[in-house]
Amino acid sequence: MRIATILFCSFLSTSTFGQMNQSEVKKYYNEGVQHFTDGNFKAANGSFRKALATNDVLPVNLSYYFAETLYHIKQFTNSKNFVDRYIKVAGQGGDFYDEAVNLQSQLKIEFINIRNCNYCNNFGYRLEDCDYCDATGIETTECPQCKGTGNTLCPKCTGKGVVITVDAFNQNHYETCDKCDGDGVIVCERCLGEKEITRVCTYCLGTKMRPTSIICNHEEEQEELFRKKKIYRQ
Repeated sequence: MRIATILFCSFLSTSTFGQMNQSEVKKYYNEGVQHFTDGNFKAANGSFRKALATNDVLPVNLSYYFAETLYHIKQFTNSKNFVDRYIKVAGQGGDFYDEAVNLQSQLKIEFINIRNCNYCNNFGYRLEDCDYCDATGIETTECPQCKGTGNTLCPKCTGKGVVITVDAFNQNHYETCDKCDGDGVIVCERCLGEKEITRVCTYCLGTKMRPTSIICNHEEEQEELFRKKKIYRQ
């Protein structure tokens, strides 16, 4: 009897939780649609993301609305993912099938513009010179092996400067280490004594450019905006 009661309560709890989640989904979905209708795509984006965050069953049309919203806020890659999902799930019988196909065509044009643009990355964000490597594509750092000294402990004599051998009569023989000439250290084999190493810039990965948070307009004149942005940073 006790087990049956526990199972019944558990069922009620799960059922109630599911109903609460569905209520939230409906609330955020309707909010998003209203914002979408009003042309407030930034607010619509926030509402649809809250609906997605519930991890519950979502209305099929949300994928279309969200894809269109993402298109308007210039998140083209995410927009493509959602519109493709909508067409796959809803098919030709979907409420917004024609609109979704049209959106796919618009996205193709945007991706062509991005691919042909020299001023933005593959996601459409404006590029600027990498300030970490001064747009060289490489960075110089202290050698991790010698810690910037240019020398490392001699591996043959372990820093003693002499090599000790024991003969057949158990007698020790001391000889000046021929690898380090008795110094106990050798020139660092990693940096060759330069104390620093150069490598591909870890920020721009050698491209000499870094993406910004600015959506690219694919025009050179946008450089003036970057100049003002850098002055503001300073």
